[in-house]
Amino acid sequence: MSMVLRHGMVWDGLASEPIPADLLLDDGVISGVYGVGKAPGGALEVALDGAFVVPGLVDSHVHLVWSGGPDPVRVVDSEGEQLTVVRAVANARAQLDSGVTMVRDLGSNWDIAVTVARAIDRGIVDGPTVVAAGRTVIMTGGHDPFWGIFSDGADAVTRAVRQQVSIGAGVLKTAATGGVYGQSEGEEIGQSELSYAELAVLAKEAHRFGKRVAAHALGTEGIRNAVRAGVDTIEHGVFLTEEIVEAMRTQGTVLCPTLATYRALAEGPEVPAYAAEKARTVVTAHRESFAMALDAGVPVIAGTDAGAPHIGHPSLVAELEMLHDYGLPLLDALRAGTSRAATALDRVGGVIQPGAPADLLIVEDDPFQSLANLRRVWGVVRRGTPVSALRNRVRHG
Repeated sequence: MSMVLRHGMVWDGLASEPIPADLLLDDGVISGVYGVGKAPGGALEVALDGAFVVPGLVDSHVHLVWSGGPDPVRVVDSEGEQLTVVRAVANARAQLDSGVTMVRDLGSNWDIAVTVARAIDRGIVDGPTVVAAGRTVIMTGGHDPFWGIFSDGADAVTRAVRQQVSIGAGVLKTAATGGVYGQSEGEEIGQSELSYAELAVLAKEAHRFGKRVAAHALGTEGIRNAVRAGVDTIEHGVFLTEEIVEAMRTQGTVLCPTLATYRALAEGPEVPAYAAEKARTVVTAHRESFAMALDAGVPVIAGTDAGAPHIGHPSLVAELEMLHDYGLPLLDALRAGTSRAATALDRVGGVIQPGAPADLLIVEDDPFQSLANLRRVWGVVRRGTPVSALRNRVRHG
């Protein structure tokens, strides 16, 4: 199927500003970018009338199984596996309707996100592309044990990596430190979990299979171990140091800070008391570490922890706004949620150029004037297919 989008203001995910253009989409990819009025006719046509077209957004840290309520772990426990699958599918669809056409899911009970990714790829349900970790590789009793594979020592870590690769995981997730939310006893924010040696084995084995590695890492020692071990992205990165950010910059290690989630944990109503208390201790340090990473030139991508307490599906625009408020230039914030994110996830996408997947968000007003305009959804295209409201704007060419 071919489709032409005529007379849009198109931002390609890289340039400093949008330009007037027509887009030709064929068989799920962008086959041409033309001057206004110069695209050949297609089977389907959409008159954009100056609406703004950006690459489909990428949320680099979500949990599709989680509800976004005050205590999503409890919700999963109460609903069980089958109902949680249905919830994950609904959350994926909500992401797509907002213009998020790719998510990286970094932890799901029963490997549900891997199943949802497969169902979307096969056209069974609608949703964004899901790069799914499924269950995560952790030490015995480590962070988020409800979806962890307990792995102590090099052999166990190797076995866990191979297990997740064998079921179709698109990324490997591990915990280098404790966290704020997940379990009320048995873990501390700054406590290192998997050792440097275990993390190094994990990264080497995952990379051998062409899989990237994301490390949950809040405490300084655990972040240092993860960076030194060669993980690809540091999730959260609350207690950074100048030495660590310099190593990240040198190696190209990416920071996915998830800025909004700890503020939501600290301030949101009905959050479990243990999590709110811990979150209040990290909010200031998180902001300071993010500024340190920006000053050092560490690459930053946008991830929301969507599904976590008071972080709903979707929440990406709010995270982009916070990244900008905390000092990331607006253009870089847009790239953090499009082209830079897709590159960090080792996926083709996040750009509008010939040969790229036809994943597009169309909005009514200029996102370069305000990131909030990304919420003014005019239409969404995924793999060349109009989504929801856009279908009503399509006419036969």
